[in-house]
Amino acid sequence: MSEVEALSIDVPQEVSSLLLPLQQGQMLVPVETLSEVIAMQVPISVHDAPEWYLGDLVWREQRLPLLSFDVMRGEALDGISEDGRIAVLSTGNPDGDLPYFALVLQGTPRLVRVTPEELALREQNLNPGELMHVALSGEAAVIPDLQGLERTCLRYREPG
Repeated sequence: MSEVEALSIDVPQEVSSLLLPLQQGQMLVPVETLSEVIAMQVPISVHDAPEWYLGDLVWREQRLPLLSFDVMRGEALDGISEDGRIAVLSTGNPDGDLPYFALVLQGTPRLVRVTPEELALREQNLNPGELMHVALSGEAAVIPDLQGLERTCLRYREPG
């Protein structure tokens, strides 16, 4: 019998992340997921799309779906606040059909450092687009299912 040596794996002790303010709560994403925060703009209408798919917008010569994560999770869209913004997020699939999508925010993202000690799983039912619910130093947040959001948006996206 031979002994198997354990491989040394570098597990980050801290991950630079962003808390994205939503109408109800906030979303936690790694910094590299956010491509840009842009000013609110009126999207191009998309026919036969669900209420959460607000339309498309043009960003860097690409047509991106603009969605309301709040509406996707069953909340009513209360309107956009004065300091509302749009986050352009990477789906993590740069060679896919939808490398980016846009998300309505209700304010400005906040940079946070996430360590294993500060992050706790919250037991809660998952809504569409959600991967898990967490608490970061006691602050509730949701981690999105980026690949699931990509697939869902592609179902309603019009060729453009």
